[in-house]
Amino acid sequence: MPGATDSHVSKYSIVMMSLIERINNNEFAPGYKLPSENELIKEYNVSRITVRRALNEMETQKYIYRKQGKGTFVNRNRVNESVYRRYNQGFSAMIKSAGRVCTIRQLQKDFRPAGSFSGQLELDPREDCLYYSRIYFADGIPLLYVESYINHHNMVGVENFDYSFISLSALIRQVYGGTVYRKNRAIQSTKAGEAAPYLEVEESDPVLRLTYLSNVHDNAALRPFECAVAYARTDIIPIDAEYL
Repeated sequence: MPGATDSHVSKYSIVMMSLIERINNNEFAPGYKLPSENELIKEYNVSRITVRRALNEMETQKYIYRKQGKGTFVNRNRVNESVYRRYNQGFSAMIKSAGRVCTIRQLQKDFRPAGSFSGQLELDPREDCLYYSRIYFADGIPLLYVESYINHHNMVGVENFDYSFISLSALIRQVYGGTVYRKNRAIQSTKAGEAAPYLEVEESDPVLRLTYLSNVHDNAALRPFECAVAYARTDIIPIDAEYL
């Protein structure tokens, strides 16, 4: 996994989030036997200590269980209604769950061609989508910088809201009565780069880069809604994969 060996970012947490992601995407279904420690070491290019710490934490959180002499398995009871209520609730819910005050600063909102995101959003490359960028703060400290490309045709009027007062996920749930499902999530360690000014860090500082596609389910159907790229600081609160 790219960046898993960056010494400035918790290696075990990146491995753990990746494995949880694969469980939530049903790549590792309930009851599935996970790859062995040696296989995970090779796949993620990390040490045995890192893999064991990631697995121990997942066992504590009841994602997995171990059978002596047989291996490590996905817990059949881990995926339940309470988890689904947490999962995909969005960045603001993650910040609030850490006991911090969440505020959002809307930076830019305009229409631009869907371009490379057109396939995932089911739009023509030359067709406009809604571009929206923002910063999430935890107790006034910038935590996440997020850019979204939105198929506004699938959620009419979404461009008219002020997102300084409500998150995109909360808007879908509370105003449109829809449910957000994220897929194609990817998490990797990288350097802040162009996101540095928004996060108030140096360009060379390590951050997590998150990408995902959001689908929205309402009374009609499951429809593609948002492609997003987010950059997250790791020194403020834990980045909990269940909220992404």
